[in-house]
Amino acid sequence: MQIYKLQLSNKVVDVFIERKKIKNYYIKINPNLTVTVPIPLSIDINLIYDFINSHKKWIEKSLSKFETAKETNIKDNISNGGTVKILDSQYIVYIYNSKQDNIIMDGFNIYIYSKKSNDQNYLIKQYNNFLKNQAKEYFQNKINKFLPIFKKYNIKSPVLKVKTMKSKWGSCIPQTAQITLNLHLYKASDKCIEYVVFHEMTHLIHSGHKKRFYNFMQKYIPNYKQIEKELDYQASLLLY
Repeated sequence: MQIYKLQLSNKVVDVFIERKKIKNYYIKINPNLTVTVPIPLSIDINLIYDFINSHKKWIEKSLSKFETAKETNIKDNISNGGTVKILDSQYIVYIYNSKQDNIIMDGFNIYIYSKKSNDQNYLIKQYNNFLKNQAKEYFQNKINKFLPIFKKYNIKSPVLKVKTMKSKWGSCIPQTAQITLNLHLYKASDKCIEYVVFHEMTHLIHSGHKKRFYNFMQKYIPNYKQIEKELDYQASLLLY
């Protein structure tokens, strides 16, 4: 890996250049505010330097966008009057002491009835269990929606797991037909969720990210590149 020092208008940033077995090169702005440029193995490095400098304004604008997103990031606040995010919408939290644990959603309000209403750790665990059950049902419905497409390729319904992940939206193990989705994905928009579900299901047919994979994505989700950009932005808000 090589590091190129890029002078922006108000600071110098490190651009990490990685040689890989790919045909095309591109610039990737990551939610953690790092800049990477994957490039083909044999390409002239001076050409890449020129390419990076020609995209200086775009890099600066993109970094600024992520920095702003970090500043406006709203994490779940499980307390009376706090807010949580579900399906790209904010909900107000109300907490009540109760003999039985229960959580009810009504409009854009969430009512948490808890045996330990003064125990923050207990409340967070109670809410996350509720959220996980809600998310798993929602994700499973999306899998069921796309399943008829994949049955044409002799693909059966995958095993779904939901857990919290810090750096990715989902993963797939084709050998066991297991798809794991990030609990935080349930906070994103419906179209982003559908994209990630379809993306991971596509790995049941195409294990890598080669041309056949993206041709398949293009066929069924023509605007997938736009959604990927939105997901990059959502990552800076939701993955923590």
